[in-house]
Amino acid sequence: MTFLKNFAIISMNKKAEIFIENNAKIKYKEIYMIQLEHISKSYKKIPALSDLSYTFEQNNAYGILGINGAGKSTLIGCLTGNLSHSGTIRYEGINLNQIGYVPQELAIYPELSVLDNLLFFASVFKVPKEQAKSRAAGLIERTGLQDKTYEKVKNLSGGMKRKLNLITGLIHNPKLLICDEVCVGIDPISRQEILEYLKELQLNGMSIIYTSHYLDEIEFLCGKILFLHQGKLILEGITAELVKTISGKEKPDLSDLFIQVIRKDGAL
Repeated sequence: MTFLKNFAIISMNKKAEIFIENNAKIKYKEIYMIQLEHISKSYKKIPALSDLSYTFEQNNAYGILGINGAGKSTLIGCLTGNLSHSGTIRYEGINLNQIGYVPQELAIYPELSVLDNLLFFASVFKVPKEQAKSRAAGLIERTGLQDKTYEKVKNLSGGMKRKLNLITGLIHNPKLLICDEVCVGIDPISRQEILEYLKELQLNGMSIIYTSHYLDEIEFLCGKILFLHQGKLILEGITAELVKTISGKEKPDLSDLFIQVIRKDGAL
């Protein structure tokens, strides 16, 4: 779990720059944003992100779209501080310890119980013990895992593991949640329950950055979308408004927009 070690020390990663106004101590504002300014990243001289600039604002859910190799995972790595890059990421009114990250790979320990996994991740973020216990109980109840509180993770179903994977990213009560393919490989009921929970979180003020190959998930959850292709941002905007631009269909959806955008850019 190398990425877990990386994420646990994000706040000490010198490659992730945090700008504080007037060099003052961090004072958390009601309004915050993350500004990407000319972000580029290459692997062995092959560009994965090219001069990407964008601003993520609070109280929004953002869907990041693109075919395999478009740069989605690289962007997530830059946002979480796990990847070095050129350009600047400015965290205004928020710091990296207030970001939750739910990776595609299950970041939970199979030999620990559901509760012990949550308490471990709470300790990583230095959540006080009593507060951690209270939060863990609430998250377990909200995701319907009460009967599995003391069960080892290795004995859980795939859907239950995905739910636990999600709430480990919520245990420290983040302002922003970054989700990378969180519903991959699970049954339809668990998938819908996770999506409805994420929607609830977003409606209650949490910002979400979300990647998925399932476009219906993004259309359900995300009010704004970003299309990446070959490491470049080729289209961004309000999801519903962009979908309305599709002609020739009575009820166009995000999949129609995706195909049109990617074909136009020569990927299909």
